[in-house]
Amino acid sequence: MLWTVVKRELLDHLMSLRFSAMFVLTFLLMITSVLVFSAHYARERKQYPQYVEGLVDQDGKVHLSWIACQGGAAVRAIPSPLGFLFATGERELPDQASMAIHGVASLQRGVEPGDILNSSGGTDWTYLITVLLSFGAGLLTYKSISGERRDGTLTLILANPVSRATILMGKYLAALLALATVFVVSLIAGVILLELVGTVPLGAEDWVKIALFGLLSMIFLSVFVFAGLLCSVFTRGPVLSAVAFLFAWMTLVFVIPNLGGTLAGLTGSAPTPRQIREARLQIPDRYTLTSTMSADQVASVKLERETAREHLLLSYLRSLVAQVDFGRDLTRVSPASAFSYAAERIVGGGTFRLTHFVDNAVRYRQGFLQAIIEADKNDPKSEHRFVPWQCGGNNFSELTVDPGPAKMFRDTLPSAGEGIAAAFWDVFLLFLYTIIAFAVAFWRFARQDVAPAPGT
Repeated sequence: MLWTVVKRELLDHLMSLRFSAMFVLTFLLMITSVLVFSAHYARERKQYPQYVEGLVDQDGKVHLSWIACQGGAAVRAIPSPLGFLFATGERELPDQASMAIHGVASLQRGVEPGDILNSSGGTDWTYLITVLLSFGAGLLTYKSISGERRDGTLTLILANPVSRATILMGKYLAALLALATVFVVSLIAGVILLELVGTVPLGAEDWVKIALFGLLSMIFLSVFVFAGLLCSVFTRGPVLSAVAFLFAWMTLVFVIPNLGGTLAGLTGSAPTPRQIREARLQIPDRYTLTSTMSADQVASVKLERETAREHLLLSYLRSLVAQVDFGRDLTRVSPASAFSYAAERIVGGGTFRLTHFVDNAVRYRQGFLQAIIEADKNDPKSEHRFVPWQCGGNNFSELTVDPGPAKMFRDTLPSAGEGIAAAFWDVFLLFLYTIIAFAVAFWRFARQDVAPAPGT
């Protein structure tokens, strides 16, 4: 009997105008998003430097003595081939680290003149699913119960040997299958187009992330299918049900998620930029130089100062990310927020990607410094004393060497396993919201008088 209800409801959805409009709109927007992204990605990959700008020359070599006083080198985050899935807030986050080999100095957003062409970038799939398909879930379900109750057909259905739980589950599965048809067809068309264009090479890890993103999207949409059913069960007619769903949808998709930034700012747990500048100025007082120190001791203290400045910057970044995460924790009462945060982690974007990139940059800098020190040891004319911001003399080797693999900055994206682990609680919340919505809808439906209400 369940599949009889599912087939009846699914056929009704597929033949409706609202389904056709939702399908065409979703398909066109997802395809457009892929085309815009592929052109943007091709430009970014073309501009991505082969060597680290400011540390390694065009031949891939380094002058050991002069590397100590070189700063302002830039390492950049590698463009993500899955930016069409999630790109919310990416243009506001740093994608470049300025450094010398003795310390990361700052994080900033690298801007090229050609970025003007990308100022009106496409909409990512996470946003389309969060806004368009979640609203579509309500369009398919807002009158599932209230409409049949108004028309008197619900009484006729229950006159047959079918339980109310079967009716509710049948309507849920039919709406979810209709949404899955829209989403899966558009997704397959999008990735096929991406492969045909050929500017975005996808590896095995990327395909796993796409599959996980698709599964996550269906879990999220199931919450809003039950939200539509919930409104339909609790109201006495389709009009009231539509108004109730519209209010709930606006609150869950726009109002609560947009409070995240405000709530994060109100926590005030992170230090201000002025406090960080003052703390940076105090570092020489913590690592003092005296006239009695040997040359080796002076070199050691100066290196400790640079390390302390780097640690201060990293600590500041961690405090900002923690503050953002706290604001997000307060907005996770919305399934739209939980879905967005889970998508960010599974795809590898947002603050999750930023912290991963900074970790890669710090590891690169540490490895580069170690490689330079090891290369200096092979020069008998050197005193083997690395002093930050001091060039020339006998402190360090005058040789020009190729530091080998250490010179290459290999930025990597978070793996699918890391993304799943980071997104665990958000996925759990989506499952929890689905169960709660079903339980409340069934509780109400089981106690509801199904006779048509006068005037509805």
